[in-house]
Amino acid sequence: MALTAEQEQALTDLLRRLPAAPASTPSPAPDLLQTWLGVSGADLGAGLQALLARKAQVETRVLDWVGRNPLEAAVQFLGAAAWAFYRAEQNANPRIATYTDAFYYIATCASVGYADIFAVTQTGRAIAALVMIIGPALTNRLLDQPRRA
Repeated sequence: MALTAEQEQALTDLLRRLPAAPASTPSPAPDLLQTWLGVSGADLGAGLQALLARKAQVETRVLDWVGRNPLEAAVQFLGAAAWAFYRAEQNANPRIATYTDAFYYIATCASVGYADIFAVTQTGRAIAALVMIIGPALTNRLLDQPRRA
């Protein structure tokens, strides 16, 4: 999914406003992001800038890989999402006792968007939402192969 020119400009403007810590000064006291997530605002800004600089290259590589290997891309995406969902829900959700439970939920999210299992953590809900967005697109790519003569 490509950003519009307006979105890229807004992101660039936002990243410019992030404070950059000089390399010669000692690190300041941790900010709120550092305290809660273990990453400082400056580190996050630098990481986002690095990703933005490589965005086109990464996007092209991912789309080419999905185009050449749609079944592999779908299975790997579902497997990785199920693992992440399992890790997010394993101690909080009594319905997620095994990786298979998580895979069942994620596979169902990718197809019909609901199941008899529900995410109870914010991370689990975010993973499920991502799967509900990307899963059908990967399935469409898998099933809508060009006809070969």
